Amino acid sequence: MIHTTRLGDPAGLPAVLAHCFLGHSGGWKRLIAALDTRLDATAFDLPGHGRSGPWDAQGDLHERSTAALAAQISAPALLIGHSFGGTLALRHALEAPDRVLGLVLIEPVLFAAVAGTPEFAAHVAAEEPLRRAFVRGDLAEAARVFFDINGDKAGWLAMPGPAREVMIRQIAMIDAAAPTLMEDSAGLLAPGRMEGFDKPVLVLAGAKSPPIFPAAAGAIAARLGRAEFARVPGAGHMAPLTHPHETAALIDAWAARIGLNETPRVG
Repeated sequence: MIHTTRLGDPAGLPAVLAHCFLGHSGGWKRLIAALDTRLDATAFDLPGHGRSGPWDAQGDLHERSTAALAAQISAPALLIGHSFGGTLALRHALEAPDRVLGLVLIEPVLFAAVAGTPEFAAHVAAEEPLRRAFVRGDLAEAARVFFDINGDKAGWLAMPGPAREVMIRQIAMIDAAAPTLMEDSAGLLAPGRMEGFDKPVLVLAGAKSPPIFPAAAGAIAARLGRAEFARVPGAGHMAPLTHPHETAALIDAWAARIGLNETPRVG
């Protein structure tokens, strides 16, 4: 069962929103409220997240999460994805471009895009304590390290106990996503695949994010034929949540430049 939330303006541009790993659909509310661009947005909770059903560890997490996104699209839509959700939006767009009006990718974590770079090597090294925590079965430590890697140590420390417990239970899913994110098991980086995508794309990265995030985002933007790349002032990896107004301003300006904010509702 996949839980969905309707946000924005029912007369607006159809949009589907895919949140980050360990997030939930309600995390989009502040960004949607800050946008001048009118969106009729469907936000959904990823498998194992929010109020969707628990992850049953069956099949490929990235493939099944992409299918959950695809199921929300009833007419061509703008796809907005953050972090893990950004990789889902990208995958669906490459698989079904006719169902996509455009993409907004906020720090998509397809780290395989920068494999072999110093940023990739540094990220792998930073994840080593996470791997050791998994080996020990210490999911609480794994969750804490995950937040540190993502530049949000303060958020973990400030989080209420019940919210931490939920994320500790969810953290084991991260290994299920690693083949896609670190090794590109889905083939998103196959020669010509991104380069052949002809819809407008905005790729955003936080101005203060750890180096792996803007490196991967920039590499993805460089491969997409109609992509623009921009940094969100003052933000780290969690830009849509921590800096919704700055993020919204960049999306609004992009939508105005390409005329997407004037696209009539479809269907």
